[in-house]
Amino acid sequence: MSPSRSALPRHKSYIMKKISALRSLLLPGFIALSQSLICLSSFGQNFQGVADREIQRRQSAIPQGEAALARGKAAMQAKNFTLAHEEFRTAVTYLPDAVVSGKAHDKAVEGFCESGVALAEQRIAEGKYAEAEAILGEILSDRYDPNCRPAAQLLAHLHQPGYFNKTMGPKFIAKIEEVKALLTEADGYYNSGRYDLAHKKYDQVLNLDPYNVAARRGQEKLDNAKYRYGEEAYNEARARNLWEVEKGWEEPVRQYGQAVAPFADAFARDASGTARITTKLNTIIIPRVEFRDASIREAIDFLRQQAVENDPATEGKKGVDIVLRLAPLGQIAPPPVPVQPAQSPVTAAPAGAGAAAPGTAPATGGAPVTARPVVARPVVAAAATSPADARITITLNQVPLGEALRYIASQAGLKVKVEPYAVSVIPITEQSNDLITKQYRVPPGFISTGVLPGTSLLQRGAYKTAQSTALPAGTGKDTQESTGGQQLVNREGAKEYLEALGVPFPEGASANFLPESSRLIVRNTQDNLDLVDALVEQANLAVPKQVEIESKFVEITQNNLKELGFDWLLGPFNIGNHKVFGSGGTAGTGVPINSANFPFNNPNPTGGPGTPIAGDGTAGGPVTAGNRSGNIAISANAIDALLFPTLGASSVAPGIFGLAGVFTDPQFQVVIRALNQKKGVDLLSAPKVTTKSGQRAVIEIVREFRYPTTFTPPQVPSITGGTGGTGTVSIEVVTPTTPQTFETRNTGVTLEVEPVVGPDGVTIDLNLVPQVVEFEGFINYGSAIFGVNPNLISGTTVPTVLLTNNVINQPIFSTRKVTTSVSVWDGQTVVLGGLMREDVQKTEDKVPIVGDIPLVGRLFRTNVDQHIKRNLVIFVTARLITPGGLPVNPGEEEEGLLQPPVLPEIPAYKK
Repeated sequence: MSPSRSALPRHKSYIMKKISALRSLLLPGFIALSQSLICLSSFGQNFQGVADREIQRRQSAIPQGEAALARGKAAMQAKNFTLAHEEFRTAVTYLPDAVVSGKAHDKAVEGFCESGVALAEQRIAEGKYAEAEAILGEILSDRYDPNCRPAAQLLAHLHQPGYFNKTMGPKFIAKIEEVKALLTEADGYYNSGRYDLAHKKYDQVLNLDPYNVAARRGQEKLDNAKYRYGEEAYNEARARNLWEVEKGWEEPVRQYGQAVAPFADAFARDASGTARITTKLNTIIIPRVEFRDASIREAIDFLRQQAVENDPATEGKKGVDIVLRLAPLGQIAPPPVPVQPAQSPVTAAPAGAGAAAPGTAPATGGAPVTARPVVARPVVAAAATSPADARITITLNQVPLGEALRYIASQAGLKVKVEPYAVSVIPITEQSNDLITKQYRVPPGFISTGVLPGTSLLQRGAYKTAQSTALPAGTGKDTQESTGGQQLVNREGAKEYLEALGVPFPEGASANFLPESSRLIVRNTQDNLDLVDALVEQANLAVPKQVEIESKFVEITQNNLKELGFDWLLGPFNIGNHKVFGSGGTAGTGVPINSANFPFNNPNPTGGPGTPIAGDGTAGGPVTAGNRSGNIAISANAIDALLFPTLGASSVAPGIFGLAGVFTDPQFQVVIRALNQKKGVDLLSAPKVTTKSGQRAVIEIVREFRYPTTFTPPQVPSITGGTGGTGTVSIEVVTPTTPQTFETRNTGVTLEVEPVVGPDGVTIDLNLVPQVVEFEGFINYGSAIFGVNPNLISGTTVPTVLLTNNVINQPIFSTRKVTTSVSVWDGQTVVLGGLMREDVQKTEDKVPIVGDIPLVGRLFRTNVDQHIKRNLVIFVTARLITPGGLPVNPGEEEEGLLQPPVLPEIPAYKK
């Protein structure tokens, strides 16, 4: 029993050791296993979170993908393929290929394919072939749609040589688009009638594409449109010109009740510089000026204030700037002496006192006042030794500002100088002999068109014949050689021109005019330059005066001819017992019987003209041969008869009715001769020419007519002897009269005129010579030369032979000419002269005794009445026009503003 008890503890310890060893072995494993289990538990939790987050992300991306898909579809509808392609790419990215979004994903891929193909086609159209290939390659990638058939086909076409013209690069495509835009603009301009702008656009197209057919067609369309316009313009111009011809016959209507120029107000222009200041000095009327022992400074300050208050101008600056300078240049003005305040100047006259004289202008806008002011109580103080110490005492009513300033300045020993921007009041003794050079810009005709008062341009000699001596230097003269070997012609020098206008030139002073640049360079003293300033200012202010002169010849001729007569032929007849016979008479010195003047004639057995029935001299005769008819009754003008020999031929008036008794006893024939002719010849010649004031102008619409004036006499050789066996005499060739020298006469219309615009800008003085010359015809002053050809054997004489007609023709011209000087208002018409003439010829022939029988006697009378009336009137019309061709005074009816009607007041309603 006891050994068993001792072995048991050893076994227990052994077991404990084993357990400890096993624990040491299992504990790390359990620790590792527990850690692994812990790690596995943590990883499972993290993986679940990632999956949840991915699911959440994909679920949140689906709406974004659907929105991008919608935007892509909208962009496709808007043909914005670039934006659509980007939106579809975004949609493919956000829409997963899953159950939830599978359909949307397929639509996004389909849209990506469609938009990409469209975008690639657009890039191909732009010539960007590399970009198109990249887009198609992206579509066919595994990520998107490798089975996109349109993309594959288009990519294959890109790789196929010659399918696309790859020489059309982006620049060329851009030019094509620019050409399309320009063509569209050109069509728009054409449709709106702006043909010049359309033509410009077509030219720009041709600059980009020289062989553009559409541009050429467009230009052809433009040319056709312009041609149609030209046709209409031609028709309109022709109708207007014909209307002007018809209107030319209109005589001007006399105007009554106009004693002054009707257009004087139309020439009031905006002035500038010294003219503007001068106008203000004349138009500003001060109601009352009154000073008592005032200083010059106080007076000038008062005038400045009154100038602003009484300036009638509605626009621009009010008043006039007045600069007071009490000492000459280079000196210091003495300080003003303190004085007692002067009496306040009175600016408004009391009622009934200081009233303006009749004819003075009110202090409102209007024409410049030129009348002298009315001085109510002039009190002039003696001039002080210094202008600053001068005392002003003066009273004036309704006086222009310029006159008031002049009066006040004279009391202080000062003078007024008008400058371009102000009025200077300076010492009256200020003078300077220093020569100053000044340059002016003047009108081109400053020298040539200047006219002295009361002297015409030709009298003043603006153009003179060059002297044989050399011209002195510095005179500013230039020469111009005329045609035809004439002498040189000199323009008047600037110095002579200014001296003629009253500008002195002391020693060393000069003036030069440069017509090429229209510049005037003057070297003179300051005072004399002030005079030049005024002349140049007036020349620059004046609108270039051009005058359009139209001289009108209106000649009306009326020729009225009336005739009624009876021409009787009476054959033989017996009186009672067959032993006494009677018949018509004989022609005698009257109208001879001609079968052509009678409708009924007896036939001639031998042929030829027969004899009128009852007109045979052996079997009857005329009764009314003494009654004149036709040209026998009315004689033509002597010169007309020479020019037109047929007018002087004897012929009777035509017969309008004939009556004959053939088988009657006696035979008779009567012819009624009647005329009622009216002939009018109207002549209208209206030459028109435009020239500058003071410049002579000539317009000629003529034909040169050359005619001989001297002749060599005819050469007639003498008889030289017989020829052959005929015994006749041969005659040499005769040399007729031959012209030697010739003269030239212009036939047509000529107008020579020299207009001068008066200082009022309305009156135009005209020296004009209008002339109309017409060729009437020739008169032969020669006579025919005849010769005799005798037969020497038989002794007989051959009848005379015409050797030569020996024609010596000389022309006859008719001239209508007026040489006169008149004054015409702008736009008006004045009658220069004319001629009224009437030639009356009356013939009242009758058969004696028989013609006096009442009623029956009219059958034996012939009455002829001719009236030739001539009326020639010559008018002249002068108009001032601007360099733009527009009339200075249009004189056209202006449209008035439509005023609303004034409705009567509605009376108050009463029950």
